[in-house]
Parts: sequence; structure tokens; C-alpha cells
Amino acid sequence: MKRPPGGGALPEAPPPPGVDIRPGRPRDARGLREHIAAVAAERRYIRMEGEIWTVGQVRRRLRRPWTSDRAELVAVADDRIIGSLSIARETGPITRHVSSLGMSVDREWRGRGIGSALLAEAFRWARWAGVEKVTLTVYPENERALALYRKFGFDEEGRLTGHSKKSYGYEDEVIMGRWL
Repeated sequence: MKRPPGGGALPEAPPPPGVDIRPGRPRDARGLREHIAAVAAERRYIRMEGEIWTVGQVRRRLRRPWTSDRAELVAVADDRIIGSLSIARETGPITRHVSSLGMSVDREWRGRGIGSALLAEAFRWARWAGVEKVTLTVYPENERALALYRKFGFDEEGRLTGHSKKSYGYEDEVIMGRWL
């Protein structure tokens, strides 16, 4: 069976000065929850609106933030979480070569290289874990995110029509993928 071609070299993306990109830690749980809640409150960029995890649920996710099955990454500036990325390997035997990711960045930090630095670290994990393909979904109106994902070699693979039911109505999701 022929494998689709790889996505080529990945852009270098060091974090901006004063920002650390690293695996999350259990003591980050409260800050990560606050970060996700702030982005979710915008009701535009991530799948969450009101259903935010508890601090205990987040702490459990961060007990093992870097395994061969998933990575939980945070961007930290001045001891505050300003961005996050979760990437997880598919569990089925015929899709285990694929991982899916979700990412968020605080409003005031967007456009400053946080998303690029998080993606670069996620791809470092994916290569370490033996992942062959990374996928994601993004809302079509999120033009900044679409541009970032294209910069990292993601291609549009389809669209899920009305897939998210938000408080204001249904949202399509663009499916994107990148072979490593």
C-alpha cells in the first residue's frame, strides 16, 4: 500500500522572548483552566463555550503530559498560561498513525508567535511518538488560524457542515491534515 507524500520540513518557530513552551504540570491546572475559560468565553475559536473542565479534571490530564499517546503543552509568560495545545494519537488500530490537535492562545498574545511555537513543539512530540499524520479542525472564519496551519503545511481535506452547535447557531469546521 502506498503512503501519501510527507509534508516536508517544518518551519522553525522558537517562542518569543519571555515565553516558555513546555509540557503542562499538575500545578498548572488552575491556570490552564482559567486560560481555556477565557478563550471559550469568546465563543468563536474553540469548541467549548460553557462546559469548562474542573481543576481536578485538568490536573489529572497533566499528571502524564508527554506520553507516546498524547502531549499536553502550555505556553507560559510571567508565570501565567497564555496558550495551550493538546495532541492525541488516534486509538483504533488502523488509525494509530494519526493524531489530532486542538490549540488556544489568549486574545492579547495572538499574532506574536505563540501558536507557531506550540505547533513546532507538537510536531516534535509527533515525530518522537512515531505519528505519521496530524489532523485538526478549525472554524472557517478563523482566518489567522487557517493561515498559521497552512504555514505549517496543513492542507484542507474537507468540511464538516454544521458540526458545532454553538449558542448562536451552527458552525462548519474545516478539516485539515499534514503528513510528517
